[in-house]
Amino acid sequence: MLTRREYKGLTWIDLESPTESELKQVADEYKIHPLVVGELTQPSLRSKVDLYSDFIYLILHFPICQICYGERKESNLDTEEIDFVIGREFLITAHYQPIAGVAEFATVFQPSQLEGRGQDKMHAGLLFYHLVRQLYGELATGLDYINGVLKQAEKKVFAGQELAMVKLLTEVNRNLLDFRWALKHHREVLNSLILVTKEFFDDSFRYHLGVVIGEYDRIWAMLESNRETFTDLRETNESLLSIKTNETMKVFTVVAVIFFPLTLITQFFGMNVTLPIADSPYSYYFVLALMLGTFFVMLALAKYRRWL
Repeated sequence: MLTRREYKGLTWIDLESPTESELKQVADEYKIHPLVVGELTQPSLRSKVDLYSDFIYLILHFPICQICYGERKESNLDTEEIDFVIGREFLITAHYQPIAGVAEFATVFQPSQLEGRGQDKMHAGLLFYHLVRQLYGELATGLDYINGVLKQAEKKVFAGQELAMVKLLTEVNRNLLDFRWALKHHREVLNSLILVTKEFFDDSFRYHLGVVIGEYDRIWAMLESNRETFTDLRETNESLLSIKTNETMKVFTVVAVIFFPLTLITQFFGMNVTLPIADSPYSYYFVLALMLGTFFVMLALAKYRRWL
């Protein structure tokens, strides 16, 4: 699907799961290099930035906060890729599934924001700047949600629901790993972008990219904070589970020790031999009294030793 928006000579073309004819149309109109067109047809494995004569080609991967949806999305993807083709007067974005951040940006974006601080010259780089800030804002919202999930998990861990929290903490860890994998190369790519934009835009655009890098650093700091909280919470949960397991095993062991002498007594009197009291009418009561006496002695010993 191809969506086109224009403002004061600037054009933003958004391609969602583009068809071959749509890619050809855009490539012919803006003279996109065939290598870039080929990469736009399918997802890439890594983020990168390339400089061409008339545009900058940029790939960024953004994590999907699956836990924010309550259940995993139908696509079951961990990340979503956005390809940016940044010219002086046009911006082309391509992605392979609907992206909430892009849709939200298209809804709330006011073209007048492109004028920036007044002295900035109008160019497509400013459109890229606002779009990426919107995408990072969506990530901040997701990380805030994960932080809230961790706080709720903390309360449940100390409320005795350690076992139930194992699955939740595993899901949180999966989301944090997705965030880390997708974002770990962003700083390197954005630093490279600062260098290549010198030939495209004026020096004032370095300020905008500096703001974008600042937004990225904030997201990364939030991610690391959530990872530290998760690590501490998981260790605490595992310790409490281990303590409960040890207590359970202790109880089973003490019960086995208490009943072991009773087992010996029953086996002794159950032997197929003639015992001295076998013919006595009170043999049953004698054995029963012996077993009860042994039971209470072993129980008293367990209490005395503080096994129970």
